[in-house]
Amino acid sequence: MVVPGGIGTVLETMMVWQLLQVRHVTDVPLILVGKMWRGLIEWASTSMLDPRLPMANPEDFRIPHCLDTADEAIALVRGLHAAWADGRGGGR
Repeated sequence: MVVPGGIGTVLETMMVWQLLQVRHVTDVPLILVGKMWRGLIEWASTSMLDPRLPMANPEDFRIPHCLDTADEAIALVRGLHAAWADGRGGGR
């Protein structure tokens, strides 16, 4: 779970996203809490999915979960944990 931060936080978040993208890390959710993240993900999606020069796949943008509040993040974690406990998976 990542909350708003500075350049270092953004850099480390992107590194974790890449590890999930290339599947060096699996079954771990990338949960971004706070309004700043949605804008970053929208910018990345717009820039990297440009059909003139695509630099990512649309599925890469299903990795992060952008949520506005800690309560939403807690609900997501509980749901993912329940799915994991039931043997249904649910990391990303």
